Amino acid sequence: MLLWRISLYSTLLLTLISIPFVGFDSAAKILTVGGILIGIYLAVSVLLWSLLALICWTIPLNKEYERPSKGYYKVFNAGYSYLCRLAGARIHVSGLEKVPLDKPFLFVSNHRSKFDNMVESVVLKKNVIAFITKPENFKIPIGRHYMKRSCYLPIDRDNPRVALETIVKASEMVKNGICSVGVFPEGTRGDGTSLLEFRPGCFKIAVKAKCPVVVGTIRGTEMLHKRFPFRRTDVYFDIVKVLSEEDISNMKTVQIAADVKSLMEASLAKAV
Repeated sequence: MLLWRISLYSTLLLTLISIPFVGFDSAAKILTVGGILIGIYLAVSVLLWSLLALICWTIPLNKEYERPSKGYYKVFNAGYSYLCRLAGARIHVSGLEKVPLDKPFLFVSNHRSKFDNMVESVVLKKNVIAFITKPENFKIPIGRHYMKRSCYLPIDRDNPRVALETIVKASEMVKNGICSVGVFPEGTRGDGTSLLEFRPGCFKIAVKAKCPVVVGTIRGTEMLHKRFPFRRTDVYFDIVKVLSEEDISNMKTVQIAADVKSLMEASLAKAV
């Protein structure tokens, strides 16, 4: 999993230790062997990315898809898993048993890093989840093809009419049993100190689809880029609560948003 780190550290350590005993020539050979191991890791990485790139070209971007492809979704998740491992994420999960496996739902979580939905998608791999994301993410090479085929939805936060169309489409996907939908109610990444103001409109998905709301919290992902590449990072993903259809049946979206925010704040406060 962390072969390149092991190779790098062991090579440098053995080289430094061996110089007084075997001389510079032998130490150089050790350094060469380590370089070969690192080279093997890089070759495997290049092969993996080449494979992901090759597969992605079989996904036309100009075509609209009615439902996610489970095959492509698994490949996409494998890419997510690889990136999380490469970044040094050590993922801890709690409450996974609360997640329904027999029906689609609206998944909501706080937002701290670009790794958030990667971690969440990998952990919730038994459920196909199409995330709502900013349009700029659909310009990411390779990833945009898999996002398209996994029915990820772009949302224009500056255009309420277009944003509402996305919300309606997402609710139809859940209502028709196509897949679950994931969204970050904060609308953008926070600094990790406190939750940003929620956008209640996203909860219209659950109201219209009459589906459960799975409430999750994530922490630690904001540290991944700071500790990479020399230190691993503990990432905690907790399923706080599942609000049933009955729980939200008579609630306004503003009230649902307030309740969900309170649940997230309580969960995050316990971890401090």
